[in-house]
Amino acid sequence: MAFGIMVYHYFLWTGSHPDSGTLLGRTGIYGVSVFYVLSGLTLYIVYHEKLNAANIGQYFIKRVFRIFPLLWLSILLTLFVMGKKTDTQTLVLNLTGLFGFVSPERYIAIASWSIGNELVFYLFFPLVLLLNRKYTHSIRIFFIISALIGAWFAFVILADNQLLKWQWKAYVNPLNQLVLFSGGVYAGALFSGKKFPVFAGPVLMALSLLVFTFYPASGNQAVLVTGVPRLVFVLLSVTLAVSFLITGFPQGSLADKLLSRLGEATYSVYLLHPVVFTLLKTYSGLALNTGFILLAIAITLVVSTLVYNYFEVPFIRLGQRVINRQKIRN
Repeated sequence: MAFGIMVYHYFLWTGSHPDSGTLLGRTGIYGVSVFYVLSGLTLYIVYHEKLNAANIGQYFIKRVFRIFPLLWLSILLTLFVMGKKTDTQTLVLNLTGLFGFVSPERYIAIASWSIGNELVFYLFFPLVLLLNRKYTHSIRIFFIISALIGAWFAFVILADNQLLKWQWKAYVNPLNQLVLFSGGVYAGALFSGKKFPVFAGPVLMALSLLVFTFYPASGNQAVLVTGVPRLVFVLLSVTLAVSFLITGFPQGSLADKLLSRLGEATYSVYLLHPVVFTLLKTYSGLALNTGFILLAIAITLVVSTLVYNYFEVPFIRLGQRVINRQKIRN
């Protein structure tokens, strides 16, 4: 999904304008949506058994060390490399992550609006999980409430006859995206740890991709996030994530290695691809054509892999050391 968003942006920034009728235009919108589903799904898988009131601090420490270092790096690069201007209040909101709670549209790094949304979701997730231990329908209720709020945005707040950029403030509101995260959590509760026929995952994946590609919608991308199409594409985002969950990729296979490497570099690809594009456009002197896009993609993947290994991983390990020290003191 991160790869797809990068490709979408690179075509957009070189003069193409993929609309809602194209696969690329749909990926540009719903690639981020699948992020939210995967986030809820994977957090549930990791924490549904081991998270409790005693170790909830460890959960937040891991989130901080996983999210903030690269977010800060992307903010600094956006300001000093891409030359974006901002004010002190907006900078503080971005560095603290509070922009997602109070002004989600005031993000600095391109695409980081979704990180602000994620930080909101991360705060609510432990509460929902702990409530579910005591009241077994809490996750389902969380999803139903989120779906009703999402429907309100899709049918009342957002309009399909206005450009999405004119409605961006409402679109990036975390309440509008919450149904995707809660859908991932609910999917984890329903499907993780279950056995399925070997063909179930690939068939579900193929069907999800077919409907995603050929569902009848065209024109302004706002069409994809309003009315019935919004309901359809939210469901497709969930089913696509579930299809990967229940598909067995043989360990050591080419698919396993490729997806694992892309998965590791996902966060860097997502936040740093605008910086790579800007630098290449500014200093390469190359024409903005398909060759430029292919070169930008290759450089982005290399840079993102290096950043993951030599920047993200050290901070992840530092977070774990902080947790280990806490365990020793306790």
